[in-house]
Amino acid sequence: MNDFNIEYLTVSQAMKATGRSKRTIDRWIKDGHLHHVDLGGFDGVIVPRKEVAEVEKRMRDNQAASRVVGDPKTAT
Repeated sequence: MNDFNIEYLTVSQAMKATGRSKRTIDRWIKDGHLHHVDLGGFDGVIVPRKEVAEVEKRMRDNQAASRVVGDPKTAT
C-alpha cells in the first residue's frame, strides 16, 4: 500500500478529533506512537487519521486500566 491512499490530519485537526492538546499530540509523535510527515511551516506536520484514532483509543484504555478501584482521586 502506498501513502497516497492514507488520509492524513494536521496536528490541529488531530487535536480537535481527540480533544487532546498540541503538547500531547507532539509527545505521541516524539515517543513513536504516531508516524508523521514533516512538511515544514507552522502546521507542517501531518499524521495518519487511522493511527490518531488507534493511539487515542489505546491511551484511553491504558488510562482506564491504570485507575485504582476505590481510589478517591479517580472516583467519579
